[in-house]
Amino acid sequence: MLATFGRSLRLGLLLLTTLGLLEAMWYLVFGDAAVVGGARLLTTGILLYAVLGLLIALPVSALAVGLTRKTNNHTPTPGWLPAYWSSLLITITLGWLINNRWLGGFLDPTSLAADAALLVIVWPILHRLLLAPCQRVVDARCFQAPGAWGGALLLIAGFGMLSSNPTEGASKPSTSAPEGAPNILFVLVDTLRADHLSCYGYQRNTSPVMDSIAEQGLLFENCISSAPHTKPSTASILTSLHPPTHRVERFTSSLDTKATTLPEALHAHGWRTSLMSANTFLSPTYGFGEGVERFRGSVVNPAFQLLGSAAFHRLRRTFVHELHTWRAPWDFFRALVNIPFLPQGNPYQHGMSASQIDGEFFDWLETLEAEEPWFAYLQYMEPHAPYQPAPEHRIFGNPPADSMDGVWFPSKSETMFLPFAPGPAASEQERTDMIANYDSCIHEVDAALGKLFQRLEERGDLENTLVVITSDHGEEFFEHGAWGHGHSLHRELIHVPLILRWPAKFKPERIQAQVRSIDIFPTILALCGIAPPGSAQGLPLPLLANSESREGFSEVLWGGHWARSLRSDLGTLIHASFEGQEVALLYAEQDTLEQKEHATSEPLLKEALLEKLHAEHQRFSAQALEAKETKVDEGTLANLAEIGYLDEE
Repeated sequence: MLATFGRSLRLGLLLLTTLGLLEAMWYLVFGDAAVVGGARLLTTGILLYAVLGLLIALPVSALAVGLTRKTNNHTPTPGWLPAYWSSLLITITLGWLINNRWLGGFLDPTSLAADAALLVIVWPILHRLLLAPCQRVVDARCFQAPGAWGGALLLIAGFGMLSSNPTEGASKPSTSAPEGAPNILFVLVDTLRADHLSCYGYQRNTSPVMDSIAEQGLLFENCISSAPHTKPSTASILTSLHPPTHRVERFTSSLDTKATTLPEALHAHGWRTSLMSANTFLSPTYGFGEGVERFRGSVVNPAFQLLGSAAFHRLRRTFVHELHTWRAPWDFFRALVNIPFLPQGNPYQHGMSASQIDGEFFDWLETLEAEEPWFAYLQYMEPHAPYQPAPEHRIFGNPPADSMDGVWFPSKSETMFLPFAPGPAASEQERTDMIANYDSCIHEVDAALGKLFQRLEERGDLENTLVVITSDHGEEFFEHGAWGHGHSLHRELIHVPLILRWPAKFKPERIQAQVRSIDIFPTILALCGIAPPGSAQGLPLPLLANSESREGFSEVLWGGHWARSLRSDLGTLIHASFEGQEVALLYAEQDTLEQKEHATSEPLLKEALLEKLHAEHQRFSAQALEAKETKVDEGTLANLAEIGYLDEE
């Protein structure tokens, strides 16, 4: 009995760790794994599947003992256990595909019935069919020494632990930039809604530095983001492609290398390039390293690309969050997988502060020649939840600094999908505390920008530097029934600030015409005398106050649900789908708070905008790139939760 249990346990571990190695090698050869450390991908893949193997092999091996005892076959033939395990893995794969593609769940009655049918009917049939082939396979000499196989896997994992974090990417450009080419400082403040900046009319003095920059350049009063959360929005900003085209819409997606990014285009024309990001999404793992010479920030564990990571985090979520069992073992196993990844000398694994970003930026500037123009993309996270401003910036009637009041959303539930699933409301005091802390976080990052600009001016760099300040998305404080971002397309989530300053080119101006985040990419290239790629879907920004508005298209995919919006001179239409339900919401153009819905009273306008929205989506989808899908939305959620990106609880 113990011999059968031990053999089954060893075989299960060997099979699963071998699968991990093979899948990691596939990513290494055919994917983008090299940019996040190819050897570390092998290591984390082996460890991840070893952990999964242990979780699965213990109960499965106990079942094998029970089955052999029931059939009075205490010493099964050599091929019995390999057939047992192989048939089980095939059955699990079928169950995974069926649940993901057709059933959409794991604990609902239909899914449980399908899984039970697979285990009770399909698994025994497959086992019987595989008995003879597995017997022939185990007779081969290469399968007589599982210890040697395990030793080889451990050796590969050991070498993988020696690899380092990627921080240096593209080599120095081989061409020279045009004479007089400007430096380009691209500042993206994560989760910064435009209407909470003083220069956009907010009653609190949250942004004196950004106000000053706006007074010296162009302020676009109505800039529409392409998406309400970071990855698709920044992908659109840096490629001038709408989400249905670049398809970097899910937490698991990475940007196709066929897409030309802004740093890639500038690097090809002689600009030195860098990317410093406090947000995990802006990482080479997700395709944002093309054309970037210096990267600093949090690099996602490459094991998150593997199918095993999705399986592990699905199991963890099912047992911990849905069945409410003990979470400590799952957290311990997850920590084991991170062992080869975390101690690699990356101090920013869990994000960077504004001062750290600025420090890395100026360290990089010191390595450049005086005549070399540079492009620097800096992404700050201070206004992102949890809202924890430094004490000196708590100037808006904030709750005490040592309290948790106003730090996170009420009831740390998952993000709701509007308008179908509104979240729990907070008391007026809770909402007041959150907004006060959020505003103070804006004040904090604004002060950091003040130090950044002051130092650039002292260096003599600011005069010939094109400064761009924007955001990826906004934040909701229950204006429409939810908290945070990513769950709808209401204006508070996609109206973002956009400020451009370049004294040599711009006179101060406020431009009321509606523009899009995808227009920033072609604008920068045009100002630098570079033709945008033919794939660009944005247009150079208008530089005059009386310019015409542009239709703003936005999209979000979230947990199997979707929403799309179109903002035009005729009004705003939001079309959303949730668990088989669909709804179209219509708002008047002048209703900037989107409080009064007109779909019932204006059916013809609703249908016209709905038809236009559908046509735009079809047009953008027809140009779609092949976004590479990582296999682990749950794993990414867990990683992002650790740096406060969202709370998986």
